[in-house]
Amino acid sequence: LEVTAAGACGAVYAVAVRRKYHTTVSLLNPLKVRYNCTKHGGGGTHTRPHGAHLPPAPPQAPPQCTFHGRHRFRHCGLFGDPHLKTFHNEYQTCRVRGAWPLIDNPYLAVQVTNDPVLEGSLATATTKVTIIIKGRSTPCTTEKTYEATADAPLPSTFIDGSYRSGPEDGVVIAAGAEVHPGGHQRVEIYLRYIETTLLVRRVGKYLAFSAKLPEELVESSMQDDDNLQLCSRGCPLAEKLDLVRARGHVVSWEAALAQCRNTEELSNDIVNNLTDYYLDWCVFDAMTAGVGFEFTAAAHSAQADVLRMDPSSLQNRTVPLHLEQTVPSRGFALQRLSSVLAVLLVFLYRLMC
Repeated sequence: LEVTAAGACGAVYAVAVRRKYHTTVSLLNPLKVRYNCTKHGGGGTHTRPHGAHLPPAPPQAPPQCTFHGRHRFRHCGLFGDPHLKTFHNEYQTCRVRGAWPLIDNPYLAVQVTNDPVLEGSLATATTKVTIIIKGRSTPCTTEKTYEATADAPLPSTFIDGSYRSGPEDGVVIAAGAEVHPGGHQRVEIYLRYIETTLLVRRVGKYLAFSAKLPEELVESSMQDDDNLQLCSRGCPLAEKLDLVRARGHVVSWEAALAQCRNTEELSNDIVNNLTDYYLDWCVFDAMTAGVGFEFTAAAHSAQADVLRMDPSSLQNRTVPLHLEQTVPSRGFALQRLSSVLAVLLVFLYRLMC
């Protein structure tokens, strides 16, 4: 009975805390006598503590930290040897050895570093991705840097150990570096105030990158003619590779195609039927670097990102470019040019006569 009485007294005083003292004291006194609250230590006089305040409300995001754009977006992706899809749906295979900027605007900068795939090969692959979230141009975040290297697992935090920044999580690493079959990892960074998604993947010993940005932010970055951004302007002409001329001969076209269509080793989130340039690029990578999991999984993951971020850009072409077509030699080209010139001279001679 004493336990029951003590519980009742606790309930009585819980009510007293929640209600105004002066309006409830007349109701509490009879109850205190009924349950002998003094015996259970609940009969003392209670007063409201001086200076008591409610806990401070969480900081509200400034109006400029809420995205008010047109909600039309552009996608850019880089993977493999490396292959580039620009914000303007240009598809290129590039050499771009060393460090190159992908994106650079007032809010963020992304840079990749590419190293040769094989000794003597023109093809390179991405081994480092650096993302800088700029804080000076916005009150929505402090500056944050994310850095990934191909020779280590993807970090699930920025380099300072944090995984979010700004009021109401203006910047947050939304997906951790979970490990999928074959060692495939992904990390996703979300910038709420500019409605931007950045995605870094690690497949084997190489990295891949995808980004979805608002259309107006992409358009504004195009106004600077001196700002080289691969996602906006594509690769320089001297850095572009022709898929037929630059492909390797490690495996045949047929073997490469068979591997690219094999999805048995892939994790569920990247299983898809390769189409369009992603099929061509997968075959190119397999012929250049050899049949293996890394490059084929990278192609499937890149297309998975497009299916999520820019599905309307895919044309669903299932017939790949035949990369074993004969490349004319320089001597053959000169011989053909000489024949054309000879015919042209004969024609001019007859015309003059």
